[in-house]
Amino acid sequence: MRYKSTRGNSPEVGFSEVLLGGLAPDGGLYMPQEFPKFTLEEIHSWSELSFQKIASKVLYPYVDEEIEEHVFNELVEEAYSSFDIKDVVRLESIEDNRWVLELFHGPTLAFKDVAMQLLGALLNHFAKERGEKIVVLGATSGDTGAAAISACSRHDNVEVYILYPHGKVTEFQRKQMTTTQSKNVFPLAIQTDFDGCQDIVKKMFLDQDLKIDEVRFIAANSINWARCMTQSVYFFWSYLKLNELNKGLTFSIPSGNFGHAYAGWTAKEMGLPIERIIIATNTNDVLHEALSNNRYAKTDVVQTLAPSMDISVASNFERLLYNLYDNDSALLSEKMNSFPEKPIEIPKEKQKMLSSFFSSCKSNDEEIVQQIFLTYSKTGYLADPHTATGIAAASGISDDEAVITMGTAHPAKFREAMEQAIPDYNFVLPDKVEKAFDNDEVFNVLPKDYSKIKNFVLQNATK
Repeated sequence: MRYKSTRGNSPEVGFSEVLLGGLAPDGGLYMPQEFPKFTLEEIHSWSELSFQKIASKVLYPYVDEEIEEHVFNELVEEAYSSFDIKDVVRLESIEDNRWVLELFHGPTLAFKDVAMQLLGALLNHFAKERGEKIVVLGATSGDTGAAAISACSRHDNVEVYILYPHGKVTEFQRKQMTTTQSKNVFPLAIQTDFDGCQDIVKKMFLDQDLKIDEVRFIAANSINWARCMTQSVYFFWSYLKLNELNKGLTFSIPSGNFGHAYAGWTAKEMGLPIERIIIATNTNDVLHEALSNNRYAKTDVVQTLAPSMDISVASNFERLLYNLYDNDSALLSEKMNSFPEKPIEIPKEKQKMLSSFFSSCKSNDEEIVQQIFLTYSKTGYLADPHTATGIAAASGISDDEAVITMGTAHPAKFREAMEQAIPDYNFVLPDKVEKAFDNDEVFNVLPKDYSKIKNFVLQNATK
């Protein structure tokens, strides 16, 4: 499998360069030349396989030129050995034709562990193979940073630098990043919002000063194709677990950066019969606006009870635009070069197809709290504020339609929202988390000053 940039002005590369390269040199996102295709018969033949083996089947075509199949299978098994349940993820029925797919049974209790643990194993594999020091750079609105740190901190040839908005993540999320006591981990609290952090990381990947021989800088954010492709696996797993329904499934996805949703689109392109995808947002409704009113435009970020969705530019939406523009890199590049100053519209001839597969729904903080309470009182299921937006979005769908809401995080991670919704509930942290939080916090607070942040990273990474 070879990969090309969405913007068309970078050389085609293999998987290891995609994994280790972050953004393409022209500022675009890497995409496979084509999606692997599986027949329904082939997909159904995996029905008795474990999550790990399904992952190997789905993902191996993306890496087959550079990793032997038995080696890749071992990397997948190693990646998921840190999860609390054998199946990695779990389907919970909450009502007739309604499920929550719990994706938070990994080390940091968030869905991003599913992709990040494999990404860490792959980085370790290529670091050993190439004899390079790898530096992971990422921006986080909450969960990505902790997942990246957990996935990479145990590997000697990898350092992790995570930028997060100072004072704008939950105490739980901050402590997950700052209490590891690992010498190869550098949490950086930046005096800006998430988009400011993400802009700095993107700029660093285009900075020639970071193109140095002894260190390889790579992206941990969802712009890395390895994360998108890995997240597609649990769409296949869910379908196989519910294949007795004998119909396509609808997925309701709490979404900010669109990586999770694009993974569903990827699964569909590979042959999975997904009925449609509902995009659930909070008050930061850039994706709801794009899908409902055909206007993809940057907005100001509002801090909410679902902080992992507090963003105003959905970076992975560029991948969908690329497909909607019939993979026309020149047209996409023209649109992206004038964005965000000028909003982007979906081509008219694609709008019907897009709206038949994607719909959207937004929830404000009050509605999130109401949905957490309603779900718990009605079904006994405790949903975190992000998952609650997905359940709310699914509530507008016909009862006859089979809908899986992505359960993106453990509710204990968002105590403020949960206590607003259910004041009398006794929230207990998992033992492994509580023990870790007894450690001292180690982090650096830096201003929104590109040169200072860049110098901090370079000085430490090149020691």
